[in-house]
Amino acid sequence: MSKKLQYQQQNSPQTLQEGLDEYYASFPGLITKENNSHDVAELFKLHDVTHVIFGCGTSIREETLTDIWTIFGSTVSLKQYMDYLKYPETTQVVKDIGFLKVIWIALQTLPAVIKVIFHTRKMKKKLLWGNYQQYLHRSLQEIREEFNIILV
Repeated sequence: MSKKLQYQQQNSPQTLQEGLDEYYASFPGLITKENNSHDVAELFKLHDVTHVIFGCGTSIREETLTDIWTIFGSTVSLKQYMDYLKYPETTQVVKDIGFLKVIWIALQTLPAVIKVIFHTRKMKKKLLWGNYQQYLHRSLQEIREEFNIILV
């Protein structure tokens, strides 16, 4: 997708909820409570929130960047995030694309990964993993200013 969506703009006036709505409308087939169990859908919603807050789409490159933003820019523990990556719904994505292709894309993304890590070090505080509800009605611009999130 070459055109950036509104939630992917640094100063997006959208609320987090509006950004999530745009994200789900733009990327059909994502795991939601409509097509999966409650527990799996809730876990994937946490991941989707980070996609929106950090302005990432769903390409392998952007999934890689979302993972890096989440690991270095949120309070999620590495164990919690590794547990998320073990779900069959997550591993199926890698199987569908191919492990070697995923590795190749991840390597090509390395300069952007370094940039994201650099940006997470400049954040004022880490995003609270699993505590997004309090931000649903705040603008993405406000959220990004509060945490000093600079999109890549």
